[in-house]
Parts: sequence; structure tokens; C-alpha cells
Amino acid sequence: MLTRKARLFLSLTAATPLLFAAACTDNGIFNPLSDAAGTYQLTVYAGKTLVAHYVIQPNDPNFSNDAPNGGTLDVTDGSLQLNSDGTYVETNNYVITPNGGSPVSRFFRSQGTWAMTNGSEINLSSQAENRYVTGEWSVDTVNGKETINYQEANGSGGIDSYEYARSR
Repeated sequence: MLTRKARLFLSLTAATPLLFAAACTDNGIFNPLSDAAGTYQLTVYAGKTLVAHYVIQPNDPNFSNDAPNGGTLDVTDGSLQLNSDGTYVETNNYVITPNGGSPVSRFFRSQGTWAMTNGSEINLSSQAENRYVTGEWSVDTVNGKETINYQEANGSGGIDSYEYARSR
């Protein structure tokens, strides 16, 4: 028959791996990276620092309504809101100026869920948009800055880089 202390030791030994498993996969109280939740500002859009400037070619099917004869697209700002309930909202604001026309403000918005895995790896997932992005969350304690960097397919066969940052 086991003594009371032996039973306590065995029950604690059995529970310890479960605590470590939970700490590696969720944003709960055992995850030291749960403080990643908050609002980050867009600093790099498709590999360019803001304001990111692009030329729209005439007859580009992506801009047939706003700039059928060509023009420019300027990504002005954006934010990534990571909520503590595991949801996110990403918004990027841009201005399209058609050749010979007036500027038109537009925005891109993505929303879904996020999670931290493998220490500092961050995953953004939006089933409605069929979007699944894996990136890196990092903390620069010297400069007091947190960043989220990820890469995503650009629809033209390439990969673009994005960065969001906030001050600590």
C-alpha cells in the first residue's frame, strides 16, 4: 500500500507533462507570450516601408473600377489588433489616385483567429478568406519594441513581407 506522500508525488508527476503540453500550444495563463495581445501598427507592407507607393498599369483587372486608365496606389497605414480571446482584426488603409482623377480612399480588412506556437511563432487564420499565415513575434528589450513579421503569397507567384510594430 502506498503512503500518502507517495500518492501525492505520483499524482504530481503524472500532472506535470500536461501542464507543459498546455503551455506550448495555447494563449492561456501558462504561456509567457500571452502578452502579445494588443494593437500593432503597420511599418512594412509588401517589403516596402510606409508610405508604400505602387504604379497601377492601365487595364489592370485588379483596379478596373478605381483606376481603369492606370494611376497610383499608396498604402498609408494599418493596424493588427490581436485580442486576448484569440481573435484578430488586420486593417490596411490605402489611397488610389487614377490618372487624371481624384484620390479614392480604400481599405483591406482581414479577421479571424490567432495563436502562439513553438515559443514565438504566431499563426493568423481566417477560414472565411482561406487565409493561413505563419510569422514571428519578437521583443526588442533594448529599443522597447515588439514586432510581428510574416510573409504571404502575393497572388502573382511571389512572396511579400509584412511587419507590424508597437512600443512596449
